[in-house]
Amino acid sequence: MSQARELNHLMRSIEINEQRLYSEKTSRYKLSSSQARALIYIGDHLGSNQKQIADYFHLRGASTSTLIKKLEEKGYIEKRPSRGSQDRSNKLYLTAEGETLANGLQSTFDEVENVLVENLTNEETDTLIELLSKINKKFVE
Repeated sequence: MSQARELNHLMRSIEINEQRLYSEKTSRYKLSSSQARALIYIGDHLGSNQKQIADYFHLRGASTSTLIKKLEEKGYIEKRPSRGSQDRSNKLYLTAEGETLANGLQSTFDEVENVLVENLTNEETDTLIELLSKINKKFVE
């Protein structure tokens, strides 16, 4: 197996295992991973709009619309019209229930993400971040 193929296989395997662990730990919330991440994003970016969420998560408009609609139907977010600007998009905010849920989800996501580096030293983690950033740069140039 070539080094490039082995690296690709390892990165995909890590992502799949991380997603599986997310799903296991968040199944009690009855949300998809995308819904959970969007809820956290909205909490961190109060007043964001649908386009900002679509851009951040690399989603299509229709997918983002459905995601937001489901979060709104569950009572976790609310839409408010923009005021005093040319921006006519609805701004998104967490409800009290959504804020409580987002905080719990963030703790769970932090726990899962820490699994990625628990067997690495700080220096190894820094080196890995540097190397993966170098690889990623080729795709965003």
